[in-house]
Amino acid sequence: MENKNKVLLESVRSVGILKPVFDPNSQGFKPPQLNILGTGFWVGDGVFVTCAHVVSDLLSGPMELVGMLVVGGNSEQYCRASIAILDLEHDLAVLQIGDISNHVGNIDRCLKITSTTESVGDNVRFAGYPLGNTLLNEEHTPIFSKATVAHKSSAVGKLRKEIKISGFVEGGFSGSPVVNDSDELIGVVTSHPTETKSIFNIVSWEHVQKLIDLERS
Repeated sequence: MENKNKVLLESVRSVGILKPVFDPNSQGFKPPQLNILGTGFWVGDGVFVTCAHVVSDLLSGPMELVGMLVVGGNSEQYCRASIAILDLEHDLAVLQIGDISNHVGNIDRCLKITSTTESVGDNVRFAGYPLGNTLLNEEHTPIFSKATVAHKSSAVGKLRKEIKISGFVEGGFSGSPVVNDSDELIGVVTSHPTETKSIFNIVSWEHVQKLIDLERS
């Protein structure tokens, strides 16, 4: 299991902003401070995916006001990123990374999409950056967690196929990849009902595959 977890953890990166902070005492700006917004991950042949709601607010104003979008690299290194594809309907986004060499040295660090159908009761794993900067360690590594497939929604007559997962999530896990026992991607953490944090939704892998196909077309 350790090797499987290593693949998951190496694919996951933090998504955040670097934004200068105005100092009223000196009437100048302090060095930019990192604010982690959520989680993203490498999948397929080198496509970086996160949730649309993690990054969509960055379109609301100039960089000087909203901050510069960055994605965590190895250890404490962060690279500038931009939004390449925004799928608001399925709450997914593809980011373009400025210096990909700091992220994916080889294809083995990218998650593979599942080739099987998940079942209720299946064990799954995910990793991400809950509570933003609060839980960051010196290596900026993600938090690992386990959960169980609780319910599947039918894609027939629905624009968005979701899977409900029984487990605990906090803010910041949005954009986290959820993998099965074969270490294959089955979906992406998007939200949880306001009444509980022990049941949360993931967008099914089919929508991620469509984004990959669009990015590579």
